[in-house]
Amino acid sequence: MVTFQPPMSESRVNIIDKAFKKLDKSGDGVITVEDINQVYNARAHPKYQSGKWTENKCLEEFLKAFEPNDDKDGKVTREEFLNYYSGVSASIDEDVYFDLMMRNAWKLKSWTFL
Repeated sequence: MVTFQPPMSESRVNIIDKAFKKLDKSGDGVITVEDINQVYNARAHPKYQSGKWTENKCLEEFLKAFEPNDDKDGKVTREEFLNYYSGVSASIDEDVYFDLMMRNAWKLKSWTFL
């Protein structure tokens, strides 16, 4: 499917990179459970609240969403993150809406006008 998707604009890649950097707390180029634990509150997850999953399990499952089906190792690389958002990007026509979605989803700083 990635082959058939149009290339993303530079502005989309830039906002995806900002989100990736926010999540990659260790700065090693890979998002892990330890990284995501610093920015994602697993205690708000319904399966945690019901007692079915631990915090760690919630975080592991969250990260799996960004990994391809054949490589679920609990570590999300920049390439995997870009590929995930390439699929999302294909369904959003305007760069400004994609930017807004990313900023809202990852609580990234809004634009500032001088």
